[in-house]
Amino acid sequence: MEILDVEAEQEKCKACQGLEYCTHLDKGYFKFINNDDEMFRYYTHYYHVSDYPCRYERQRRQQAHIKRLLESSGVPRIYKEISFDEYKETDENRKAIEAAHWIVNDDKDSSVYFYGSKGTGKTMLSCVITNEIARRGKVVLFSSVPDLMADIRASFKGGNTEEVINSVKNAPILVLDDLGAERATEWVGEQIFAIINARYADRKKTVITSNFAPDELAAHFADKTQGERIVSRIYGMCARVQIKGKDWRMSA
Repeated sequence: MEILDVEAEQEKCKACQGLEYCTHLDKGYFKFINNDDEMFRYYTHYYHVSDYPCRYERQRRQQAHIKRLLESSGVPRIYKEISFDEYKETDENRKAIEAAHWIVNDDKDSSVYFYGSKGTGKTMLSCVITNEIARRGKVVLFSSVPDLMADIRASFKGGNTEEVINSVKNAPILVLDDLGAERATEWVGEQIFAIINARYADRKKTVITSNFAPDELAAHFADKTQGERIVSRIYGMCARVQIKGKDWRMSA
């Protein structure tokens, strides 16, 4: 009788059109017969009735997971909802958009360095990349380099500096926006080198944006040798893509 009841319940579920129509006591779950041989070690019967989330409950969980990822990614509020659909394609940024699609869809350790003058859409594109990756259910962290340096300094008081730095080093996917906008003291150079070197060594997907072309970046740092070491790692891990065009903020 128990098996018949379960089968009757499953028949009702087949016609369900969503969680709001679910009549089960545990909304979003259905019962199924589990007769896995391993279960015999735990149960004396020849079968076991288990609860399992239905397709609508699994979709709800996935959407909730993606929402949490989007909320925790660090993307500025102005770009929280942006996608490729809102990023205007031009002759000047077409290659950058192609590279962005490549980074989002590639499951390997691909990394990219976007550079160009101010106002060409580098930050906006990096936020699009972050959002699109999060919508695919992957963990991604976005931070502007000046804000990241400020967070590391602020962590001195709380004694959690190592935790902050390690979260950036170890993020499965990291988007570092506006490298070179920070005041590049030797201390800043040390932090940036430690982060980029760790990600280079561990082959972790990294997206970097900067106003500086790669061959100009080293001179930005207080210690030129340190800057050259940073640039060397960037060349070793990143495809370099220039975004051309006018300052869209000034021409809006």
